[in-house]
Parts: sequence; C-alpha cells; structure tokens
Amino acid sequence: MADTESRGETRADDENRREDDSPDSVPECHRRGCTERATFVALERYQEETGHGAVEAEAALCQDHAAEESPANLDGNYAEYVFRVEPL
Repeated sequence: MADTESRGETRADDENRREDDSPDSVPECHRRGCTERATFVALERYQEETGHGAVEAEAALCQDHAAEESPANLDGNYAEYVFRVEPL
C-alpha cells in the first residue's frame, strides 16, 4: 500500500481528522492532495522485511482511490497475509 504506516493510531488517522479533532468525524481520503470523503479502508498485513513480525498498513480512501488500490507488499507474503478494501 502506498504511503501507509503500521496499525494503531497512525499519521493517516491524525491527518484524516477534521477541525473538531474527533476520531469519529468523517475522514478525508488518505491520498496526498485529495480532499474527497473517505468511503473505504484498505488494509494490508504482511511480514516485515526483517522477518521479526507482521505489519498492518491501513488507509482511508475515497471511492476513486480505493478502486486503484492494489497489494504493495507481496514480497512480505506469508500464511497470515491479508489484502482487502472494505467500505467504511
């Protein structure tokens, strides 16, 4: 996945909050320069390059960018590998 971070409270979560700073507010698309409302979340779980554990990358995306999303870490594929795009 392009431009995402490990699961948990990510930079994307912070960037997607509106002025009221509420995590429950409607997020904007994670893609740089896009101000559309996020309607999907893309998740990819893969093995870290060092082999010391799994990483989960998650990004809130608008419909157009969700349609363009594809796996980015197939080289980190393992038994628990996940790639999915789901509606919010």
